Amino acid sequence: MTERDVTERDVTERDATERDVTERDVTERDVVIPGVDGNLSGVLFEPDDATLEAAPGATGNAGLPAVVVVPEIDGFCAGTVAAARRLARAGYVALALDLYAPYGSAPALRGYEDTIAWLDRLNDRRQLSDLVQALGWLRELPSTDPARVAIVGFSIGGRYGMMLTTEPHGLRAVVAFYSRPWPGAELADALAPGKHVAQFTAPVCAVFGAEDDLIALSMVDDFRRLLAQHPSLAHEVHVVPGRHFFNNESRPRRYNPASAEKAWVIALDFLATQMEHGG
Repeated sequence: MTERDVTERDVTERDATERDVTERDVTERDVVIPGVDGNLSGVLFEPDDATLEAAPGATGNAGLPAVVVVPEIDGFCAGTVAAARRLARAGYVALALDLYAPYGSAPALRGYEDTIAWLDRLNDRRQLSDLVQALGWLRELPSTDPARVAIVGFSIGGRYGMMLTTEPHGLRAVVAFYSRPWPGAELADALAPGKHVAQFTAPVCAVFGAEDDLIALSMVDDFRRLLAQHPSLAHEVHVVPGRHFFNNESRPRRYNPASAEKAWVIALDFLATQMEHGG
């Protein structure tokens, strides 16, 4: 089995623009979720009742697969909501989560120093515990199948998702967009999923930007090699054109629509494979 067989495949322009995906009508509502020390908030998207039977993996009253969408370090934004809406239109119950709501949400980050100061305020273990709370809340909804829950995370959000696969939280899959496997030296105490690949218990699909100024392609290759050592989990690694934040509509200078569409084709195919066969 080659490294390419395990971890990467081609996505053509036709795949990204003509893939036969039925877009469903969805309902949305603001929600409040108890956290470990303060409330989380978010927007919940659910496919309309009339479409439940046609959704991926839906069988009778078994419930729908569900996804928590976790944002980048600068927090909940219109891009987080857009990602959850896209997932709901593909047939998933999707929660766009403001993971930093207990802090009063993320502050404006105008540069490197602001970002480091904000990271110093955060506590990775607290964010992971709050994310577990959100997963539990999502599982209790009548519309969801508690056995089929995944995380789609952007940057640090994907890092949190990957770290949760090292613990017994029953995740079926994680999609991580431009999530650095090993944080930089300035974040020495941060959790690094690249150090814990052997403990992953769920399939991970990692999608990186070829021109990412925060994640060198050599790091992507190192991560790919580690994931390929565990073929039974069917991990995937993909690289598409773009810089960091290429899949965030709220970042117009970084957003790359063509690459974002390719990345979503990859993510939705991966989720369909991992989530449609509920136990």
